[in-house]
Amino acid sequence: TALALELARKNGVSLEKTRLAALLHDAGKEIKRHKKYLKYVKLDRYEKKIRPVWHNKLGVVIAQKYFNVKDKTVLNAIQRHSTAAKTMSALDKIIYVADIAERNRKFKDAVSIRKAALRNLNEGFILALAKKIEYVLVKKKTIHPKSIEAWNNYVK
Repeated sequence: TALALELARKNGVSLEKTRLAALLHDAGKEIKRHKKYLKYVKLDRYEKKIRPVWHNKLGVVIAQKYFNVKDKTVLNAIQRHSTAAKTMSALDKIIYVADIAERNRKFKDAVSIRKAALRNLNEGFILALAKKIEYVLVKKKTIHPKSIEAWNNYVK
């Protein structure tokens, strides 16, 4: 949350929306038996194969049902924080970057991503996206098409 708020301040993004998205973006991870709750979300054919992204959509449901979040920019940031999307708002990028590069992360590239994002949000976002895609490739897992669309859109 601290990195998200620092990035929001630097980029003129609402601190209230950033705080809300940062606090709720992983709310879906707290549900122990994902399959029971999947009736509340619609997964595309890729998402069905990529279990780690289920929590994105579950997080949106939790934010709406239990925290009465109606703001689309906050809900989009929660939804997009793992896969990214072809177009990303500044809030989307902040939550995406903070998720991978928060100061307590053990991820080896967290420091370089954090430094890049603090210099330039887009630069940090592109680096974070590259590292996530690289990780998925090394693990020989399915890359969500939204991640590829984001990459192709932002790396021109």
